[in-house]
Amino acid sequence: MDKDTLSKQLNSQVDDINAVRQAHVTREFKEHKKRRALIILASYPFLIIGKIMDVVGDYVVIKAEVTNVNELDGETFNIHIDSIEVFYIQIPGKPVIPDIRGEDDD
Repeated sequence: MDKDTLSKQLNSQVDDINAVRQAHVTREFKEHKKRRALIILASYPFLIIGKIMDVVGDYVVIKAEVTNVNELDGETFNIHIDSIEVFYIQIPGKPVIPDIRGEDDD
């Protein structure tokens, strides 16, 4: 998909594809505050599952439930939008983010 097609789909007049991406990702997080999200980063700690608390500029503030490092579970992270490789926001009617620690299993 070229940037013009993407810009039209996102209702954006921005020429820079990175700016289009940043605007779209920022909007997604703003629209889903207080929802759970799974975020995969290219850098440490790599994986964060938690609640979207706020979006400040181009940072998303997330209260981690689980990370790939037990010692960081429960911490609050300020994640720059550009460092997010993949994300999934849990919304009603869509699949639930599972408990990856398996603590709910009997």
